[in-house]
Amino acid sequence: MIYKETVSEELWVQLQKLMKDELLKEFVLVGGTALSLKIGHRESIDIDLFTNKDFNVENLVIHLQNNYNAILKRYTKNSINAYVEKVKVDIIAHKYPLLKPIEDIMGIRMVSNEDIGAMKLHAIVQSGSRIKDFIDMYFLLEHHPLKTYLDAYEQKYEGNAKLAGNALLYHKNIASSQMVKILNGNERNWNSMKDRLREAVFEPTKNFTETRLTNTREITQKKNTKGFRR
Repeated sequence: MIYKETVSEELWVQLQKLMKDELLKEFVLVGGTALSLKIGHRESIDIDLFTNKDFNVENLVIHLQNNYNAILKRYTKNSINAYVEKVKVDIIAHKYPLLKPIEDIMGIRMVSNEDIGAMKLHAIVQSGSRIKDFIDMYFLLEHHPLKTYLDAYEQKYEGNAKLAGNALLYHKNIASSQMVKILNGNERNWNSMKDRLREAVFEPTKNFTETRLTNTREITQKKNTKGFRR
């Protein structure tokens, strides 16, 4: 199952085209858009395509401009930032191992939840400025205990799991102007999200799956959307 309602029609169209492109066959969808398409928890507005191999940036830039009318914003070694039909697209060599096999859902190549969780923890440790990373971790906890993602973080990045756990509790760097739209009856307030993250950090093996099952039952009776700021 894929939750197409979490992305715009234009993003979905462009994502399908990119996935069919022979020059991009080594790239997979990562980040919040991959997670949103898989679990349907929030709206996502950009495309992040990663590979763990070096690639020819110059050739790919020309290809994107000629075939997608891409507007190039920036490119460096192994990194392209562009817009395709007003959709932000980042194409990056992220040279860390994939922990689980690539998932192909309706022709969209995506990384596993374990890989996404590891990447989210890595981003939080590195910066901790994006509220969406904390929100994604909140919902990832409904699929695996925090220990699963901490172990994945250690394995993928050779990072310190204790440091990553503590980073989930530090929110002072989050930009207050960020807006995230939560979908399909999944609305929570920021305080309740912080409570779960704190609970998970102090009890990393705790399973929140039952919360997800309860919320899924509620969703069948309540269909609306809501955005919130920190």
